[in-house]
Amino acid sequence: MKKLVVSISLLMVLSLTACGGSNNPGDEPLVIQEEPVRIEEDAEDDYQDPIPAEEDLGYEDEITEDNALAAIRKYVETNQPDLADMEDSGDYTIYFEVESSDENQIVVLYRSYTAAQTRYYIDRETGDVYVTELVPGIIDEETRNDETFNIRDYIDEFAEAPYGYSDDFLYEASWSTSSMVPDESGIISAEWVVEFEDMMIHYGHVVDGEFVVDHTDIIRYLEQYGEHSFRIKSETASGVQYTYKTSENDENILEYYETWDEDKYADTYSGGASLSR
Repeated sequence: MKKLVVSISLLMVLSLTACGGSNNPGDEPLVIQEEPVRIEEDAEDDYQDPIPAEEDLGYEDEITEDNALAAIRKYVETNQPDLADMEDSGDYTIYFEVESSDENQIVVLYRSYTAAQTRYYIDRETGDVYVTELVPGIIDEETRNDETFNIRDYIDEFAEAPYGYSDDFLYEASWSTSSMVPDESGIISAEWVVEFEDMMIHYGHVVDGEFVVDHTDIIRYLEQYGEHSFRIKSETASGVQYTYKTSENDENILEYYETWDEDKYADTYSGGASLSR
């Protein structure tokens, strides 16, 4: 912390008349003169804010080729949740690539397993995206469709911003819903076991000691505002938007709200869908 050393001296000058004082208007009044305050600072200041200030996070709002490519992939995965499995199988020719880029625009090409070519034209300044299609033998000329969105909704903000906290608390643990259901043998357990990975939320069950994924939702926004405090805005494949937010009373609980709008949290809260670790 900064240490202040303040030196203040007061000089009082009293002018009196030669013969025991006088009430004449010309007599000088009592004058108090204050010297300037001198402040000395320690050469070393080791004070740090407990939570990094927003301007210190180092997050740049620039749309780069790398985060544009990753964001388009996330966008496509919302409609094709089995995309990764098809790529891993080696049976299909699927790829994403930055086809062109300049100071105003980035164009990302997605070649699907059907040989269709989808191009995403990204405005670097606004983040707005429009889409074209070309399908050999069906649509032989690149044609713009009605699809539009903003690339910033799919950029992994959390990964780009060095928040100063470890994310192990969220990712290196299994969470489970508060709602309980019986299985085929009548054993009651959590309705869903949940694991976080990158910008995805996997829902599944533990079978013979192994976590088996049933379905996956996409994280659209993840904010870490404390060492163990998170706000996570996610979306299902059918477009349902919901939020997990760390409980103010227990950091081991993620409260569930079926909305992204904080003003509607009270009306959409679900204790059964909330998670605990």
